[in-house]
Formats: sequence, C-alpha cells, structure tokens
Amino acid sequence: MNSKFKISIALAAALPLVIVPFGIQAGAQATNAKVSASMLQYLVAEEKLAHDVYVTLGDEYGMRIFDNISRAESTHMSSVQTLLAKYGIKDPTVGDKVGHFDDPVLQKLYNDLVEQGMQSRQDAIEVGIAIEEMDIADLEKSLDAGQLPDVERVLERLLSGSERHLSAFERNLRR
Repeated sequence: MNSKFKISIALAAALPLVIVPFGIQAGAQATNAKVSASMLQYLVAEEKLAHDVYVTLGDEYGMRIFDNISRAESTHMSSVQTLLAKYGIKDPTVGDKVGHFDDPVLQKLYNDLVEQGMQSRQDAIEVGIAIEEMDIADLEKSLDAGQLPDVERVLERLLSGSERHLSAFERNLRR
C-alpha cells in the first residue's frame, strides 16, 4: 500500500470524529434519545461517498463488484433518506451529482479515494475495503450511542450490508 492510500485511510478514520457530533444519550437513557440530525446527515453523505466512488471505479474497470455494490449503496442512501424525511431533517445530498459533495472534507476524501483507485484494479479493491471498514466503524459508533428503534433497525441493516460488502471486496482482493 503506498503512502497516499495510507493518508486517505487516515483521513477516513478521522472523518467521523471531525464532523459527526453525536447528540444522542447512551445506555439506559436511550429510550429518551432524540434523533441526531448531524449523525443521519453524515451517514447519508457517507453512503453517497461509497456509491459515487464505486460508480466511478466501476466505470473505469468494468468490474461487476462495483456495479453491484453501488446499487446496494443507493438502497442504503434511500433508507437513511427515509429517516431524514420522517424526522424533518435536511438531506445534504439532494441535487448533488456523482462525485460532488457540499462538505469539503468529504470532497477531498472522494477525490483521494478515486485517485488511489485509479492506480490499479487491486488499488480499487483496497479502496472498497477502506470505505466499508469506515462505514462499519461509523455505524457501530452510531449504534453504540443509542438510537430510537426505527433508526436502530435501519442502522443494523446498513451494518449488515457493509459487512457483506467488505467480505465481497476481501474475496476479490485475493483473485
């Protein structure tokens, strides 16, 4: 793995700490939890990031894994968008084209991940692994914070999907 890819992974690892201020109480107080707008807005943007990177890399390499998982990421986005609509929270992804992000940190991350993925097919698969690992960590953190039942159900489905995506990328890395 080259140093540029390590920088992208470090940025991805730091990203949730930078822009996801959780406003949800944990533990026994979770029943009084309020929906965290910033958490849901970040998660929908993160799903868009995954989708957009996979679409771009899929177009470059014509690899089925990117096409299949980008479609799943669209479904993930829709699930979070349903929660945003239910709770009257602004969707930060509305109207954004593939590869465009209102948040400059996400824009840089997208650019870095695509640049790395364009180096080779193996690098593209490694980018997929890094994205899914980031998604899993963020979803676990969100679930650990305590959520309303409907939000928790959606996040658990997203987590399960990201775990399957990670496994698929890891299998393709060995090919």
